[in-house]
Amino acid sequence: MSQKTVYILHKNGAKNHYTGLDYLLQENNIQLKHREFSIFSKTIKSIFKLNFNLFYKQLINTAFFINLLFTKDKKVVLGIAPFDNKLSFVLFYLKRHKIYYHTSWTYWDKSFHPKTKKNSPKVFKEWQDFLEIKVTHIFAVTTQSKTQLQENYKLHENKISVVNHAIDKEFSQDIKSNRKRNSFIYLGRLVEQKGLEELLLFFSNHPAGSLTIIGKGKQEELVKKYADTHENISYHGHMSDKAALNKELGKHEYSLLNSKRNRKWEELFGLIIIESMAQGLIPIAPKHSGPKEIITEETGFLFEEGDVAQILSKILSFENFDETKSKNAVKQSMNYLPNAIAQKWLPILE
Repeated sequence: MSQKTVYILHKNGAKNHYTGLDYLLQENNIQLKHREFSIFSKTIKSIFKLNFNLFYKQLINTAFFINLLFTKDKKVVLGIAPFDNKLSFVLFYLKRHKIYYHTSWTYWDKSFHPKTKKNSPKVFKEWQDFLEIKVTHIFAVTTQSKTQLQENYKLHENKISVVNHAIDKEFSQDIKSNRKRNSFIYLGRLVEQKGLEELLLFFSNHPAGSLTIIGKGKQEELVKKYADTHENISYHGHMSDKAALNKELGKHEYSLLNSKRNRKWEELFGLIIIESMAQGLIPIAPKHSGPKEIITEETGFLFEEGDVAQILSKILSFENFDETKSKNAVKQSMNYLPNAIAQKWLPILE
């Protein structure tokens, strides 16, 4: 490979989704650079909020798009939501370059997807041409993603592969043994579709268990209210320090998700699931397409939406923490180490 740079082109940026790719490229002395295509909205936001760093970032993104018009054969990994009508805009700039599509979306029959506002036969045809003709290779985060794409589009087997997300090396170190009994932790966005109110209500009525919440979002005040009035519920805000986050994970027995499927979204392949498993936490999650590909009976608990109280009550009734499940979770998490996932990105070097 003569090129010394691979680009990630994403709407908002998602660096933690490319840990495995970064590992592979570093091994081959190739740079990985991140660019974004939501330039206009971010520029307006930077001006209104007087955010110079965000504004400068958009200048870099703009320069990248201009450069695309006067160069060719760049390798670009594109992350864009299925059936987003912005695809035609992006492809105009990428028409002289090698495009690799990266997706974690698990439904491709047009019945369930996040971008529904401007769907039209034209948009669907653009996506068909993109997937079947214009893309060099498709990297699907889950087996269901790959299967769905193959069932709905004419894709040669060699054109698509499964490449899971990778855990950051920080989360594969210093496995703790000082866990608080019956302790649960939630990490993520504090929004309605994450089912937080149901969790807060449960733990407010079950002091035998404790719940730690880490994150930020629209329901932050709700979380603070419960944390202020219940000793077994704590809120730590957003934690960007991975070492500190890893340390906090090590104090708990279970990681907990209670996501609610809506008309545009369900829980996909969650990084926090595999990162917590690497620390020996037993994951608990609803039977959405992402968790179902990670969690097994040997490593954690899956439940039907609406049944979170039943599964939590069952776990609180256990006499002891299941050390076997915990060890199995750690063992499975090794499949998601950067060096293991890096091998699944190899088609990008061809």
